[in-house]
Amino acid sequence: MKKILVIILAMVAAISISACGSNEEPVSIAVPSDLATPGIRIGVQLGTTGHIHADEHFTEAEVIPYDTNSDAILAVITGDVDAVIMDSEPARSFVERNSDSIKLLDELLSQEAYGIALPLGSPYTVLFDDAINTLRDNGTLYNLIDYWVNQVPEATRYVSPPGIQHPNGTLLMGTNADFPPFEFLEYNEVVGLDPDIARAIGDLLGYEIEIVDMDFAGIILAVQTGTIDFGMAGMTITEERLEFVDFTQGYFLSGQSVIVPIN
Repeated sequence: MKKILVIILAMVAAISISACGSNEEPVSIAVPSDLATPGIRIGVQLGTTGHIHADEHFTEAEVIPYDTNSDAILAVITGDVDAVIMDSEPARSFVERNSDSIKLLDELLSQEAYGIALPLGSPYTVLFDDAINTLRDNGTLYNLIDYWVNQVPEATRYVSPPGIQHPNGTLLMGTNADFPPFEFLEYNEVVGLDPDIARAIGDLLGYEIEIVDMDFAGIILAVQTGTIDFGMAGMTITEERLEFVDFTQGYFLSGQSVIVPIN
């Protein structure tokens, strides 16, 4: 089984990591037929774009959902699955931490935009869009992407301006802190690109941001029911999700990658 995975030809070597302003559906770049071979076991995180992609494109494979990306990674390390599909940047992070046992294929399966999920008809959607435009125009968004994703030495984490006030109260942000470098735990604090962008948006709009760590699969429902004010978790903008929530413009361009064991 592992041999089959190793001979997959790399059709796309890399994707530019940058901010984006697109609400387009994920674009399929490559569908390696080898991964669709009957009997191949593909691990995914429940409810993610990787899960959707695997179900739609690899119908002959056994797609096994896990509650977290970490659980899926453990499964490919222990041989419970033959490959894992997940977003490119977290995939790279997990491989770096387990480079003796797993590797990242050069191939990308799709290209997609991340957005911020808000309740249908929410007045915050336009406000968040305006804030994202401001962060893009003043360079803050690019600096944060350089710090968290591209690891540029000169880039910095977000720090609120001196004397900043939050007269409008607090907004609850739902996320899943198992998605580095977008959100992960550091000394029991949720940090990463998404929390930094959210705090920058909050500062612009006069809101303090409180982060709620939860299961990824429950974020959309939590936004719908008002349990949280918005969801931000490296979440791809899709037509299916737009039936239940609104999305801001895209703020990051990513893709789906494949992780396999090292022979």
